[in-house]
Amino acid sequence: MHATILTIHIAMGTLGVLSGTAALLFRKGSGPHRAVGTVFVLAMLFMAATASILETMKPVPGSVVGGLATIYFITTAWMTVRRKEGETGAFEIGALLASLALSAAFAMGAYALAVGATKPPNPFFPYVLFGFTDVMVLAAVSDLSVILRHGLHGAQRIARHLWRMCWGLFISVGSFAAQGSKILPPAVRSDVLLASMIIVLSAMLFWSVRVLMTNWYSRAMPAAS
Repeated sequence: MHATILTIHIAMGTLGVLSGTAALLFRKGSGPHRAVGTVFVLAMLFMAATASILETMKPVPGSVVGGLATIYFITTAWMTVRRKEGETGAFEIGALLASLALSAAFAMGAYALAVGATKPPNPFFPYVLFGFTDVMVLAAVSDLSVILRHGLHGAQRIARHLWRMCWGLFISVGSFAAQGSKILPPAVRSDVLLASMIIVLSAMLFWSVRVLMTNWYSRAMPAAS
């Protein structure tokens, strides 16, 4: 059973990296972008779900929070473009509750690490945990804003979709690079992992700025329609 789940996890993680990269390259809103985006969503959901299951199957069970957070980001990103402009409902309320619960879980882990109650498994772990905690809190604030504003419109709606999808891709690429870099010489492992994560974060920043601070939306969306 473990081998089967691990195989699915690796296959879906690889597919997620490839389809997520393709989604960034295709014109936003185009048919190919939507097609590979659907593949990315499905691959990421399977990857995250199997990751959480595998954590529970370790000799010393690990945390399932990372997998659940990935599912949260991917589903909220997907639902953002499924909703009509200015539309909210039970899903957004559920997303807020989920983000608050995940924020609390990450915060407790960060606190335990800060006071020395737990030990980091590697030198990168504290930075990753503190960073994920901050992003999760930001996501919770964003969910609350969507509810209070009764939905999003225009470029802000697309920006929410983009940064959450890119963050899901960031998680996938980071995991993929962390595992794959183990076969590389120790001298270059950290460089490969760091470079892969910087590339995805740079893409997320680029598209966020382009959507929110230029006239890209007014030109691209009518063309896509």
